[in-house]
Amino acid sequence: MRRIIALIITLTFLLNINPISLGAATPERVLGGSIEGINYRENSISLLDYDGKKHTFKIPSLAPIVIEGVNRGIYDLYYGQEVDIILEGDLVKKVIAYPEEDPERAGYIMPGSRFKYGEVLFLSPNSIEIKAKDKREKYRLSSDTDIIKNGQSISINQVKAGDKVVLHFDDIYSTQVSTLRVQDEEKHISGILRGQIHSVDEKRKEVHFKYPYIYKEGIGWTRYPEYIVKLKIDSDQLYNGGNKLTLRELNRFINKEAYVAFHSGFGRLNIAKLQIKNGSSRMYKAPIEDIEYGSQRMVVDKNIIHFHPGTIVVKDNRLVDVLNIDRANDVFVNTDVIRGLAVANLVSIEGTSILDERIDGSRLVIYRGKIEDISQYEVSIGRINYRLDYLKLKDKHKWTEEKDSQSFQLTEDTLIYDSQLQKYIPASYFISSRYINLNDIKDITLRNRLRDNFYKNKTAYFVVRESPFGKELLALNITPHISQYRHNIHMDYSTIGEIAEIDYDENTITFTKVQNFNTLNNRWESTSDELVDISSSVILLNDIPIPEDKLYTLRKGSKGYIIKNKRSSLDAGYVIILED
Repeated sequence: MRRIIALIITLTFLLNINPISLGAATPERVLGGSIEGINYRENSISLLDYDGKKHTFKIPSLAPIVIEGVNRGIYDLYYGQEVDIILEGDLVKKVIAYPEEDPERAGYIMPGSRFKYGEVLFLSPNSIEIKAKDKREKYRLSSDTDIIKNGQSISINQVKAGDKVVLHFDDIYSTQVSTLRVQDEEKHISGILRGQIHSVDEKRKEVHFKYPYIYKEGIGWTRYPEYIVKLKIDSDQLYNGGNKLTLRELNRFINKEAYVAFHSGFGRLNIAKLQIKNGSSRMYKAPIEDIEYGSQRMVVDKNIIHFHPGTIVVKDNRLVDVLNIDRANDVFVNTDVIRGLAVANLVSIEGTSILDERIDGSRLVIYRGKIEDISQYEVSIGRINYRLDYLKLKDKHKWTEEKDSQSFQLTEDTLIYDSQLQKYIPASYFISSRYINLNDIKDITLRNRLRDNFYKNKTAYFVVRESPFGKELLALNITPHISQYRHNIHMDYSTIGEIAEIDYDENTITFTKVQNFNTLNNRWESTSDELVDISSSVILLNDIPIPEDKLYTLRKGSKGYIIKNKRSSLDAGYVIILED
């Protein structure tokens, strides 16, 4: 009897034990969403789930990554791809990634979970056209569309052709984009290589090139510092002429020359697009005189040049479509002569678009003149001297005289700078000096200048954003120490480049890929890297004035447009407009 009672007690105890306490596996759960970022070094991905929350997961080496039933690697995943992550607690057990068009997902889409991934082809305030898997698709934008990059809201003007984007839709039955997410700069084009294919490693998805050269804008092909260079395959953009190649087919072209647009995201070189060289080379550098997209040909330097889907086209450090080549673009074209025809394998769209009209109809314009009048929230510009009208610089990069009087809207956010004193002037002091207590201004010279109305009739650079809604003064650099101008002798000139280094202590920026605009032949001419003293500069980043205490917001790689004055040191800039 005692044995029976003991047995009953034992069974009751065992039945009431929590399985987890005995080491049973934690229940699995599935988290779905789209890939926001991939870190190849740490073997991790960032996920935006269907509720709009961000997660980061490290993928263990034993966790399979499955695409269409086949085991793949992390290098086969891409930004914007929809995935399901199988989790056991916080541990990733499996990743299931879905191709763009997945039959298993057709028919029902959870509200808020519709994503579309592609590259920007064309963009306007009301629409976006993307290229997804060689198909063109068009969707609607509105003022309610959120545009996000690096986790921050940005202007539509900061989205460029060639950007990789993910479109989010709240309504699965609408073409209205609710959120447009732009991939960060990890995959922007770092350069263009030319070299012989030495070997192809299909397993590691690598191609080795020998005797490599690298293209430098405005200079041409220069020897690459290494004899052999290794690049990872990061896309399916492998071409022989206008025909696509697989990695296996690329093996047939060992010892053949090829052109490669590459990016250096995540600390390694990656092939963004490859084109096999098929003939003797000719190079042209000139504006495009005419272009026909239907017949796929253009006229450059009075030569007819053909192009095709395999042509590598680079603009603003982005790989863009051949449809983004526009008439009047300044281009460098590398061609193969095939059966007597010049066929473009590379088109590099050069110069800068910083002063061009933007997507929303606005543009930046720089004026040089005297401060004729100051009123409540308005500044008027006047003649430089009795023989020289005030000057205007816009997209043609040449200063032109303007005779009609103009006034610009001034706001509390306008950056006003006395580059002689190297002092910032709060907008309220500048426009309402008769209403403020001048004793609040610690700098005696600045206090006296404001009290004496010193700045009226002094020369200045006016950085203005012009739009259908008016002309807003973004920055004003007052230069009382530069006052002598001769008729028809313009002392200001333009330089473009990319930020290479920033020295906050010395107040200097080193620019690379530097080019100066030659007003005699209307061409950008390359020169060496340049160290620019910014102590006399007003700086704008994406139309936002950047005072000295915010210089930390500037990033390497940002493109810059610099205005210098020939009476100053060659290394001193007065206006620096940056585009991130």
